[in-house]
Amino acid sequence: MSWATGSSAFTAPFEELAAYLAQVTDRTTVSRLLGISWQAVGNIVERVESRQLDDTRFDNLQRVGIDEFSYRKRHH
Repeated sequence: MSWATGSSAFTAPFEELAAYLAQVTDRTTVSRLLGISWQAVGNIVERVESRQLDDTRFDNLQRVGIDEFSYRKRHH
């Protein structure tokens, strides 16, 4: 079915919404808003990431910038 995603119990648009919300807020808030478990949010994010992100996106990467001030504050 075009609206389903493999072995998922959720529709593709629902998973896209959950993944978007997970980008802008924490998992607990997403789980409360959508009425799903905290673990389901993580599983959805993994599935959407595997569908959307290209494995070759870092092939031509030459430099990575690091904010040393945040790193010192234990933001890794």
